[in-house]
Amino acid sequence: MRRFYIKTDSICNGRAVITGQEARHLGTVLRLGPGDRVELVDGRGTIARAEIETLSHNTAVFTILDSSSPGAESPVHITLAQGMLKDKKMDMLVRHLTELGICQWIPFYSSRSIPKPDAKRIYSRMERWNKIAREALKQCGRSMLPLIEDPIPFDQLLKTSTDYDGKIAFWENATAPIHTIQTPSMEPAKKIIVLIGPEGGFSSFEIDAARENGFSSCSLGPRILRAETASLTAAALVQYLFGDLGKNNP
Repeated sequence: MRRFYIKTDSICNGRAVITGQEARHLGTVLRLGPGDRVELVDGRGTIARAEIETLSHNTAVFTILDSSSPGAESPVHITLAQGMLKDKKMDMLVRHLTELGICQWIPFYSSRSIPKPDAKRIYSRMERWNKIAREALKQCGRSMLPLIEDPIPFDQLLKTSTDYDGKIAFWENATAPIHTIQTPSMEPAKKIIVLIGPEGGFSSFEIDAARENGFSSCSLGPRILRAETASLTAAALVQYLFGDLGKNNP
């Protein structure tokens, strides 16, 4: 069944409305029409099964048949903080990290990341990242959009990272494997933040600052990975060990 993203406030009294490009795509590209059934997802936990009621060039009206909150979300809340990379690499990460089930994505600036763009360019990138996340949401079966934060400086990121029971900084010079990490309570972590450096990696001073703020530095193996490879590998490992990718997890 085809799936479409819809804003929560576009659903009211058993009906839903999609306008603009998504509605045009529905009719002119997919050739759907009245009577056809689709899934609507709002990115806030609800997936609705709906039937097309009317369809014009720019507007699609649906009748909601039923709705649910399926279990495609991980039991662990994963925040991935990523040192800023070039545009195409960040775009790719948003798509694949959404598929891997992260809940929050925080881009940050550090000593070796790309220069900070101006406010207009940041706004444009944020718009694009959120659009990419919505597209990935439709494809991967999730019901929740990851929260994509505005880029912030590394020191500010560390100051706002207190509300986690698992804090991991992946660093190419670390030696400890991730499975040796223990949470302060000795219970399985339910809210984890992961730090991944930019293309130049973290400096030793930045890793020291992270450790002072409660992060454990971990290795991703003996090979030096590209930043984008490290990000996806880290998300998959954390999801496997603490989330729903492991064979013993639901």
